[in-house]
Amino acid sequence: MVYFISGLGADERVFQFLDLSKIEHRFIKWNKPRKNESLFNYCQELTEQIDKTKEVILIGISFGGIIAQEILKILACKKVIIISSVKSKSEFSWQLKLASRLQIHKIAPLWLLTLSNLLTADYYFDTKSKEESKLLHQIIKDTNPNFLVWAIHQIMNWDNDKHSENLIHIHGTSDKIFPIKNIQNAIEIPNGGHFMIVNKASQIERLIFDSIK
Repeated sequence: MVYFISGLGADERVFQFLDLSKIEHRFIKWNKPRKNESLFNYCQELTEQIDKTKEVILIGISFGGIIAQEILKILACKKVIIISSVKSKSEFSWQLKLASRLQIHKIAPLWLLTLSNLLTADYYFDTKSKEESKLLHQIIKDTNPNFLVWAIHQIMNWDNDKHSENLIHIHGTSDKIFPIKNIQNAIEIPNGGHFMIVNKASQIERLIFDSIK
């Protein structure tokens, strides 16, 4: 069974451009995190959505890639594929490393975080059309504000020191959120931005099927 985990606050809409009709799959649904809930405990609860009687393949986008790697520490998986994500804090940009060190997200009010997302999303996600921009902004608007704050805190404080041989990393060479120059051992998608799961879906689809067949 293949389980897909979307990015921060997103849902299965980001996977709609993949043809998944040939594989048995499910989409992991985000739970509402409890106040001060740890990432480990949150991921433990997410595993309740996984059928543990079958082989498990996880595919995570961006923050979903971080979640997939945390689930791998809890549950044996045949393979984990992360897309437009990172494997540890060492792959952060210098700006994210600085923000993490200073814990800037704790200072910024919620409305500012939300507004910043809306104003800069098209640039950082590298949308290619009005339709893509509309989809992205709708996803941002639908994101629960409390989940946004919790997830940003988890990203800023996450540092992974366990790298599995079963992990495959697919990354775009034009990703502005996680620049390719900081990414190690990834399959590169030329000119792929952070939203390439949408606008380079056919290339990613082929890589996914080649990896799991």
